[in-house]
Amino acid sequence: MVTATVSSMRALNSYIYRVVIRLESELNYQPGQYVQVILNCGRSGYFSIASPENSGEVIELHIADTRKHDSFLKKLKVGDDVVVAGPMGNAWLRSDSGRPVIVLAFGSGYSYARSILLTEANKDSERKISFYWGVQNENDFYERDILESLPTRFTVNFHLLNQAPGFPDIMSALLVKLSNAHACLVDYDVYLVGKRDYCLFVRGEICEKLSALPERVYGDSF
Repeated sequence: MVTATVSSMRALNSYIYRVVIRLESELNYQPGQYVQVILNCGRSGYFSIASPENSGEVIELHIADTRKHDSFLKKLKVGDDVVVAGPMGNAWLRSDSGRPVIVLAFGSGYSYARSILLTEANKDSERKISFYWGVQNENDFYERDILESLPTRFTVNFHLLNQAPGFPDIMSALLVKLSNAHACLVDYDVYLVGKRDYCLFVRGEICEKLSALPERVYGDSF
């Protein structure tokens, strides 16, 4: 565990806030891992690290405002001292595999994907990275400028999940888009983040229909 201070907080969209935390000592983590943040009142929450690797003593978290009076975000303010535990999680980027990568994030799972994308973007590599981000509403997308300025070896796909009526039909258009671009995933590393039922469904579909290897499909929700 590391003692830390909340350095800044800023809205990224209508419900996601960028929270920057300055640590007393550097946290060694892999892109795609998460931490537990413990407040002085004893309340705690688990959040993906949105920063790329090797960010020193500062990490960035993207925290959702649940709009409840006792939400985690409402108990947090700039200048607060907190305790950060971690890193945690096994769905971290396998940097040395050399295989092309697909990252598929739902909703606020973007923060997990962001760490992977920015870490890869900082490397002198030819590795192909495809990112798919599915949300319910157009206004849920943010940081488009960052995503659209990634190197040309990156492909970024924005997808509205509300174009289909319900689950699992809500996934059909996204899976069609994925399969049209990648007919076979046997040689890919795939990273999934979001609601557990979404991730389980997608994992099953891509393993059965696109030949993704289960041992190369990573996610902390399954």
